[in-house]
Amino acid sequence: MTVKTIQVCADEWKTLPWKKFQKNLFRLQHRIFRAAKKNDFSSVKRLQSLLLGSKCSKYLAVRQITQLNAGKKTGEVDGVKSLNPKERLQLVTELDSMKDWKHRKLRRVYTFKANGKYIPTVQDIAMQYLVKYALEPVYESYASDGSYGFRLAHSTWDVQNRLFQNLNSNGHKKTILELDIEGCFDNISHEKMLTLTTLPGVAKKFLRSALEVGVLKERDETLLGNIISPLLSNIALYSVEDLNNSKIIGQKSQRGFRYANNIVFILMPGECAETLLNKVKDFLYTRGLKADEAKTKIVSSLDGFDFLGWHFRIKSKNKKFVSYPSRKNRKQMINKIKSVLRDSRYKIDTRLRKAKVIYHDWWNYHQFSDMRQVNLWSIRYWMYKYVRKSTKMSSEEILKHLKEIFNRNSYRVN
Repeated sequence: MTVKTIQVCADEWKTLPWKKFQKNLFRLQHRIFRAAKKNDFSSVKRLQSLLLGSKCSKYLAVRQITQLNAGKKTGEVDGVKSLNPKERLQLVTELDSMKDWKHRKLRRVYTFKANGKYIPTVQDIAMQYLVKYALEPVYESYASDGSYGFRLAHSTWDVQNRLFQNLNSNGHKKTILELDIEGCFDNISHEKMLTLTTLPGVAKKFLRSALEVGVLKERDETLLGNIISPLLSNIALYSVEDLNNSKIIGQKSQRGFRYANNIVFILMPGECAETLLNKVKDFLYTRGLKADEAKTKIVSSLDGFDFLGWHFRIKSKNKKFVSYPSRKNRKQMINKIKSVLRDSRYKIDTRLRKAKVIYHDWWNYHQFSDMRQVNLWSIRYWMYKYVRKSTKMSSEEILKHLKEIFNRNSYRVN
């Protein structure tokens, strides 16, 4: 392979009409979405086949994993670290052979965790993206209003807002059922999942081979290469968050909220939490799943509950809603900062910059919380003592660094 050949391929890759590709893909996905809304599944599968065979979707899938993803340089099963432009163009051509494609085995990468992580090959990741492009608009056509995890234009802030809307009015009279699904990504019934997915035969064949090699693993145990698992889990768990909905003046009142495998239900006065819990357990049983008993709680809104890194509760004095970082979330942030500052491989200025990034990211996540409820003086005082003890930096300079880290943050409650 000559330098000229690589340069020619690089020029070809750069001059591809990426905006046109994105528009074409969006149009196809929108047509799939509209057909699914009408329950016209013959048209859905025909349009999905068109998308799967489209050059624009293949180019975008390859571009996503080789240039845009944060994990684009993660080693894969054949030892390939990254793809040059010629190899990217070759991969686009390889995606034409979906009919005979079979998902390869995952490669285990040992990390600080005992079990390590699992990575699909670059080719299989690209194929997962292609199938996801075809499957996602179908799910979005019927997705529940209470499902927020791993969906475009949905975030944890939306859940925080919805809980505020539900609990701000007469919240002190309401009860909360909080639960996690045990081993969600490990234990979902593959056969049940395949019956719930709408895909052409060749794509469903690839999906079956992916499930057989263990693509659907616990999300904390996988790298960014595992693209399709969250979507498949959303499909399998569809409507579990709707089991406690009600109608108010003819409109649906959403009272269940799910983010991945974490769910909370809001119960009105007089409703039986045990009855709802049994309904949830029956639903999960049909998917081969069960609730984590240790994390299943029925609490009063006055006692409060933790969800997505926040603590939500109704104040007993004035019956007002409040949300702020949970104790566990705050402790995780503090431990990260302490770990970074103790890392002697870097100079103290670098460590302080890293601590600043950790703290500001944490604060940004909680920017719509009542931060007056959280005591942050302890970590600030610890940082001051540690830096002063382990360096020759003057007190004035240390205080200047700490002021830059801790004093430039604002928040807007609810």
